[in-house]
Amino acid sequence: MNPLPLNVASLQAYQSARSLRKGEGWIFMDANESPLAYAAVPAALPPLNRYPDPTADALRDAVAEYYGVRRGNLMMANGSDELIDLLVRCFVRSGRKTAAPTPSYGMYRIAADSAGVDFVVARLRADFSVDENALRAVLDNADLLFLCSPNNPTGTVVPRESIERLSAAFSGLIVVDEAYGEFADAEGVPSSIELVRRGAENVVVLRTFSKAFAAAGIRLGYCVADERIIDILLRMKPPYNVNVLTQATGLDLWRRRDAMERNVCELIAARKVLAGGCERLGCSVFPGRANFFLLRPPKGVSAQTLHESLVENYRIVVRRFPNVPKMEDLLRVSVGTPEHNELFLSSITKLLP
Repeated sequence: MNPLPLNVASLQAYQSARSLRKGEGWIFMDANESPLAYAAVPAALPPLNRYPDPTADALRDAVAEYYGVRRGNLMMANGSDELIDLLVRCFVRSGRKTAAPTPSYGMYRIAADSAGVDFVVARLRADFSVDENALRAVLDNADLLFLCSPNNPTGTVVPRESIERLSAAFSGLIVVDEAYGEFADAEGVPSSIELVRRGAENVVVLRTFSKAFAAAGIRLGYCVADERIIDILLRMKPPYNVNVLTQATGLDLWRRRDAMERNVCELIAARKVLAGGCERLGCSVFPGRANFFLLRPPKGVSAQTLHESLVENYRIVVRRFPNVPKMEDLLRVSVGTPEHNELFLSSITKLLP
């Protein structure tokens, strides 16, 4: 075999509990999925012998109408991860950089590494809020800035005023990843989709069906942006990137947004109860606006010990960050079913001193 390009040879794959822990009986509270699955079967499944609509226009029209934008402002994709990859490949020039705050979603770095472009970071403040000055300091020679809001893994939001200021000062693209945007919507946090609606030319907003719509299994995401950006992305994408089953299911889910909104309210309430239970046990909980939260175990108990004990004794999986600076002793807990939440609290009650 011929030698690999250097960026491919050194590439580290994205890791999740699904790839590390297989088999039955696991309680996954690590991946920020919705535990509240609900039926999403279209009235008539499409025929499978024909290729799907290459641009998923029925979905684009439904989403565009809801947000008050044009079809040309929307692109549907095989999950937000496809869009993250396409944005780096389309808009980061050779010798230029991709930037993001840290800690944040790991796929931003993987997309940059895959494309062979440099990835630079600006550290969040101690309370995990964005430091605008630190971000501006790393934007020299950058073509693209990722801002995750609410941020994964911290749950914190980037104020829309900060995004507006950065947009005005930055010549490249600002990609606002609102994977958990529906949770923020429900708590009154303004979406950056409004900036696109007002005509912002360098703001791209990502959203997904994986979280609030309880549809991680169909792999469906979308972006809202200036029509010229969408045109370039559509030219670069694979011919039939969103399959017919995903398009039909996504459209059915979108038309029943009321079910999603009820689920979101239920999960926010459950998050508050679960986080409060952890605090009563002596854990420190960081405030967030998503379907998960960060906790620090009580003094004298390491995140590693608590994580391992949950896995070994109760087959409960939460997310640990052993290689992320200043997060080594934190755990990210996704809200589970009521039964799983109760089991989590009863389990850590037994494990904590």
